[in-house]
Amino acid sequence: MVKRAPVDPNIITSMRLPMAPVAVAFLVTGTIWGTIVAAILALLLEVSDLLDGYVARRYEQVTDFGKLYDPFSDAFTRYTLFLGLYAIGVAQLWMVIAIFYRDAAISFFRTVAATREVVVAARPSGKIKALFQGFGMQFIFLFLVLTEVYPEWGAIQDVPYWIMVVITLVTIASFLDYFRGNLPTLRDAWENRPLLRKKKKGSPE
Repeated sequence: MVKRAPVDPNIITSMRLPMAPVAVAFLVTGTIWGTIVAAILALLLEVSDLLDGYVARRYEQVTDFGKLYDPFSDAFTRYTLFLGLYAIGVAQLWMVIAIFYRDAAISFFRTVAATREVVVAARPSGKIKALFQGFGMQFIFLFLVLTEVYPEWGAIQDVPYWIMVVITLVTIASFLDYFRGNLPTLRDAWENRPLLRKKKKGSPE
């Protein structure tokens, strides 16, 4: 018999939503302590993202709502942090736009595929993108803290920007991979071809 989880995983997921704006609020103060607090909150956001999934699987509390709520929370928190980085000059507008457009496009692909009775499976590029965004964000905040605490270390001041460049390029590459993998389904939908009697499978990982 599976024990009841000590806390509902959806509550853990919900905690991320207010934490991200608070982290940005501290970040834009431009102070040492504000940056440190923002970095701590960014770390807690990443840990909670791992924790809610672990609790849901460990105590068999995976739900259809949770499957949708968790990625929504991930996108909400990361967009918020990216906007915060844009506000302090670490990220450029084209980077934030590229990241937003990628996820918006994937959501569109999934919606179109659903109308064709196709399941868009997760692809390795999507998992790689998530890893680069998750770990990259932590390294960005780490270097922001080091820059504030040790301003004489001028050589590291540009590191957060270049990490953002790498994150953005990986995100764009993931979009191209998903677009290529789902192009047949998109083409069928564009041309309004009749559905096959046999249900199609999603793109393989």
